[in-house]
Amino acid sequence: MNPRQRRGVLLMIIALIGAIAVFFTVFSYVNNLRSEIGTTRTALRLTEDVPAYQPITEDMYEAYEVPTKFFDEEVFIDVDEELSEVIEDPGRQPVSAANLEAGTLLQQSMVIAAPELESGEREIAIMVDAETGVAGKVDVQSRVDVYAAFQPGDEVQEACAYRVLTNMEVLEVGEVSSEIDETTGGTNPVVPVTFRLTPEETLNLTYAEAFASKLRLSLVSPEGSGDPGNLDYCTSDQIEAVDDESGNGGNDNS
Repeated sequence: MNPRQRRGVLLMIIALIGAIAVFFTVFSYVNNLRSEIGTTRTALRLTEDVPAYQPITEDMYEAYEVPTKFFDEEVFIDVDEELSEVIEDPGRQPVSAANLEAGTLLQQSMVIAAPELESGEREIAIMVDAETGVAGKVDVQSRVDVYAAFQPGDEVQEACAYRVLTNMEVLEVGEVSSEIDETTGGTNPVVPVTFRLTPEETLNLTYAEAFASKLRLSLVSPEGSGDPGNLDYCTSDQIEAVDDESGNGGNDNS
């Protein structure tokens, strides 16, 4: 065997040793990874977007394998669990607690019971000014008063403010969007707020939203609404109050 052949054989031996070393390195890495991950658990993954407070049905999710190491039974929903078992009231429809995107692994906190309407109740949403009406403090299950302000015109002869609803529960607060102001042509930030009302309350609120120049929400204390006072306050009330104050002042000076 000449020197060139010996070098060739030596290179082949070195290459073989290197290949064996790489094989055992990869094999060892895979075994270590498998031992760390362990077995898998089956979670539920959404296949489509689900808006907030919309029903989650079986055709909206699929089974998805998750390493057991990363599957927290207190967080994720197992494929063997019914969504109705996750919510507090199994007799009600499971709905999403927020806007959920396709590909999201369902967690227990993402599924809640749908608002339950009793006989004769209506569910209605109105657009409220995001800054003056909500201001980030009104949320689901908050209790609020709804006030409407009317300017003098065809519907009313004087400027008035009315309390349209008293101590009502908020079912849902949507995301902030923009609404074009018909007067100025600019855009105003608004938020959809959903209530559960009687037919008469629904009619009153619909009228106020259609004709009032401004709708406002007033957050009610969780300790109770107390005495809400008068239902309305108009320009004539202000004039009478000023006259009374001026008259009293005149009497004091006489």
